[in-house]
Amino acid sequence: MVDSIRSSLPPIYSHLFDAFFDRPKIVEPRATCEKCAMCDHGQASPVAMEFFNSETKCCTFWPILPNYLVGAILADPSPEMAEGKRRLEAIIDKRVGVTAWHVTRPRKMSLLMGGYSEVFGRAKSLLCPFYDASNPAGTCSIWRHREVICMTYYCKYEGGVRGYEYWTALKDYLVHVQRALAQNAARSVDSNVVEPKLKPGTLTLEDMEDLPPKASDYASWWGPWVGREKEFYLKCHEWVQRVSPKDFAKNVDQTKEGAASLRALIAKYELLQSKTLPNSLIRNARMKEVHVGDKVVVTSYHRFDSFALDKDLFEVVGLLKADQTLEENLARLKRDEGIELAPELIEYLFAAGVLVEPAKPKAAADGVAPDVAADLRARRAALGAVIDARGIEVDEATRGKIAEADAAKLETWIKRAAVARSIDEVVND
Repeated sequence: MVDSIRSSLPPIYSHLFDAFFDRPKIVEPRATCEKCAMCDHGQASPVAMEFFNSETKCCTFWPILPNYLVGAILADPSPEMAEGKRRLEAIIDKRVGVTAWHVTRPRKMSLLMGGYSEVFGRAKSLLCPFYDASNPAGTCSIWRHREVICMTYYCKYEGGVRGYEYWTALKDYLVHVQRALAQNAARSVDSNVVEPKLKPGTLTLEDMEDLPPKASDYASWWGPWVGREKEFYLKCHEWVQRVSPKDFAKNVDQTKEGAASLRALIAKYELLQSKTLPNSLIRNARMKEVHVGDKVVVTSYHRFDSFALDKDLFEVVGLLKADQTLEENLARLKRDEGIELAPELIEYLFAAGVLVEPAKPKAAADGVAPDVAADLRARRAALGAVIDARGIEVDEATRGKIAEADAAKLETWIKRAAVARSIDEVVND
């Protein structure tokens, strides 16, 4: 029997997700954790590569564990979870990043991670606290109960851009699920617990010195659960275990955000499986190109997934015209140039992001020039992605503020969101 999407996710979700998750899971054989594809194994490359550190691989990331997954780890009696449980208990005992909703990274680490893209995969100081270096394979000590980013991140994709879009859609859906379950679990266990609201972009003395928060602050968040945090997390896990599929659907999948993200996920899955091509394709003008001898190394949809093309092929696909259909373009190349591109090659080039659908011109709206409108859309999308990744809940009034904000304000909010724990920390001046 083919493994399903459901079976590849943490077991806490197995009774909640709908029938879509019984479809075959997507396998990424090019992203090899045991022998990391981004580390230096002496592999040949036409250009110099910046390899990952073999002592960190892609685990230079501190996860944000929702309360019910914390409880799942604490409740798991299996021997293979013993090391992860020990590490988690030590973090909880230290009280740094320990809240009713999550066990999260230290705020100082959040600031570092706000601009660490150039050292991702290489900086030992950013190594995940659950990375088990004592294991020769370098494994995650809490893998069975990992959070959403660790569930959906890959450096290379078998399906190329379609695969990247599928995993991005799965991440977006699971962020919504994780946020909804964590918040409702905490409120159901004790409605009086308080998620801390801290000023964005600032650090306390305790944050700087890697110390627990002030005892008075911590007590104001946890109330009678101070010293009983593990018990609280176990109860959150038990609460999620008792949620019925019907209640989950009503309060998660059938909400406006949940329904939209689930539809997008299903659509991206079906597109990945069907390999449908757009009606017209041209060479991607936005991809990064490095010309080396008779090769062109291109990077399109993902900075860690580059492809080397023969220069002749690179130049041929540059002859495709945006005002012609793919069929018309191929017929013209065969007739006028004597060049025939096989369907399998077209499919490969599209998956690699070398060929893309021509951009459709957008009309100006409300007096805003198309290029300005595109920039605002991109900034709003970036802000939304950061907010989702942080698990921050957004109300309708705030969505309206975001929709009306100018570029400067959106840029400020993006930076705040990278370290914020609530939407008030992001948008309130």
